[in-house]
Amino acid sequence: MTQNQNTNNHPISSIKQSILELLDETNDQSTLTRCLDLLQASQKRREEGDEIVKDMAIASQLRNTGSDKQQLLNYTLSAQQQIVEEKEDKTETINISSKSGYAIPYRRLTIGVLTLIGIFVIILLGSKFLHWENRNDEFKYVTVASKYETIEVNGYHFNMVAIEGGTFTMGATTSDGDEDSDERPTQKVTLSNYTIGETEVTQGLWKAVMGYLPASFDGDNHPMKEISWDDCQQFITKLNQLTKRHFHLPSEAQWEFAARGGNLSKNYKYAGSNHIEEVAWYSANAWDKGKESPDFGNHAVGTRKPNELGLYDMSGNVWEWCQDSYAHYDGTPQKDPVGPMNSKNSFRVNRGGSWDYIAESARCCNRRNRTPDFRNFNLGMRLAE
Repeated sequence: MTQNQNTNNHPISSIKQSILELLDETNDQSTLTRCLDLLQASQKRREEGDEIVKDMAIASQLRNTGSDKQQLLNYTLSAQQQIVEEKEDKTETINISSKSGYAIPYRRLTIGVLTLIGIFVIILLGSKFLHWENRNDEFKYVTVASKYETIEVNGYHFNMVAIEGGTFTMGATTSDGDEDSDERPTQKVTLSNYTIGETEVTQGLWKAVMGYLPASFDGDNHPMKEISWDDCQQFITKLNQLTKRHFHLPSEAQWEFAARGGNLSKNYKYAGSNHIEEVAWYSANAWDKGKESPDFGNHAVGTRKPNELGLYDMSGNVWEWCQDSYAHYDGTPQKDPVGPMNSKNSFRVNRGGSWDYIAESARCCNRRNRTPDFRNFNLGMRLAE
């Protein structure tokens, strides 16, 4: 039998002819039976995956007998493997145990492994993408303010709530309790009309204006954080250029008047309630939960009740910068105060408490101070105009 001519041109017919010629030369009954089984394999049987695999198993067994039919059986196995590869798209899933008589071709194994890796990568990236999208859209608060304006910048929308001017007592009143020394003496303050952000400036708004996000992104609807007073001034300058408006950080007096509910105030201790759990994310329901809790960290704006004016998160979530330099109260009545105009490096006021601070810090009258270049994971901002 010639290996290079017949087998290469017509492998199956050549093998059949060779088997016929060699049937007379063997006395081994088992080999004769198996050769006859191979000869009886019709074209129809070859088109059926199970029969092809059976023929391959027989050929493999014959090859392993070590008889003088070694060459013939090697050709048989090669031919049957070729048939399987040609029919693999038509062949149903075959039980692994039926493949014990032959090795999986390297090409198919490689394709299979690469396919599995591809599927895994797609699933992984898809999950990450969906998670990212869910974080961006995890909460849409409801606007309840009676009078507000929606502003668009680079495709991002935010609301400014109208605050009617009035007179209020600034500092720790008898209903506030737990006052710090810098919350007294109280002073009468009169304010003109102004507007203030319905929520803290979000990470989505910051990105729309500045083109970047904090080092640890939480979601478009989460408050911007890790920003200094100086960073806030840069943001406001660019926002005003884009919108042709005159936004600024609220003065400390504007912030407290809005937090207390303006002319609609019910004299709550916190911004919108005497029960802090209703209106604020603070240490007991966020920080103290621990890093394994979904409530650990700041939260999407507007997930707690608004105050009387429809403003969200003026208590808790993140501290908020005010425009003023820090100074002690002197008890003198004031009109539209802006605080002392000290040097660039003077301390600036923070208001509102945050998700990692205790309840007392979230009181409407509470105040603290930091240098203009100070940044922290719990410090953000709110706009005024």
